[in-house]
Amino acid sequence: MRGQLTKVASQKRGILLVVLTVSSLIFLIPWLGHGADYLHVTDSGFVGLPISVRAMGMGGVFVAIADDYGACYFNPAGLVQIRQRQLGTMHVNLHGLGLLHHYFLSLVEPTTGMGAGGISWSRLSADLEPEKWNYDLIFYSYGQFFSPNKLSPKNVFSSWGVNLKYLKQTTTWEEGSGYGLDAAFFIRGRKFSWGAKVEDLISQVKWGTQRKESMPLTVKLGTAYRFSPRGLLALDIDISREDFPREIRLGGEWWPIQGIGIRLGIVKTFQKFADFRPTAGIGFHLPVGKKIGRIEFNYAFLSNRDLRHTHRFSLSYSF
Repeated sequence: MRGQLTKVASQKRGILLVVLTVSSLIFLIPWLGHGADYLHVTDSGFVGLPISVRAMGMGGVFVAIADDYGACYFNPAGLVQIRQRQLGTMHVNLHGLGLLHHYFLSLVEPTTGMGAGGISWSRLSADLEPEKWNYDLIFYSYGQFFSPNKLSPKNVFSSWGVNLKYLKQTTTWEEGSGYGLDAAFFIRGRKFSWGAKVEDLISQVKWGTQRKESMPLTVKLGTAYRFSPRGLLALDIDISREDFPREIRLGGEWWPIQGIGIRLGIVKTFQKFADFRPTAGIGFHLPVGKKIGRIEFNYAFLSNRDLRHTHRFSLSYSF
């Protein structure tokens, strides 16, 4: 037992060292200059398209939870927790304007000893006549234990994961495509879990004018506390070179009765227009038979001070 605890502590120190090193690099790596005469990746839909309605109901915390297909976006290292194949889909009418639509589709496979994996597609579509935009992100997610491990609720384990991303943009004035690589880590204890994700550790977007840019590197850190089998609290922090921190998210989930979950969260943004944004959500698990699987419906409400509020819906099937 003492040897196992020493090994876990050593893994935690190693992961913390990697996260601190990458965080330091954010401030040391110079960014490409941003002019005002053309579109940049930071102005496009390539940046910040969260895909888990369950997570958004909790304020967007999920880096240290990552126990369903939403791990593909938030922390692919958490995919090792998935026990069944999952198919997830989402559609969002952003701010209820009928002008910006976000679509998502994902299929994940549980680990069979060779690691867990998932393939996902995310699209942000804008119809602002006479201008139309389509931003597509296709990515493969992979998660694996640091050492051989048989997953059970009582196990303490650590894992790593990566996202391999292909990006494509089509607009009325410019087109571009590129790639990105995310690296992630996850540690789960009996009550607490920790996670870290480095987004766009390696990336490049090439525009139709042959101009090339890198995606802005971001580090997401998270911790979660499971105070009972039916409830948890989680905290996520997003940091970047320009904003340290960029966002702090706090949220929780509670299942008062079997099959119904309630979620609350709050987001503190540290940017030019800093504000607090409360969120709320609800989830329903609908078992349809052991041989058929389980259907899950999720809803999330996101408030906005300047625009209309956003209602998010998703449907997933575990089999």
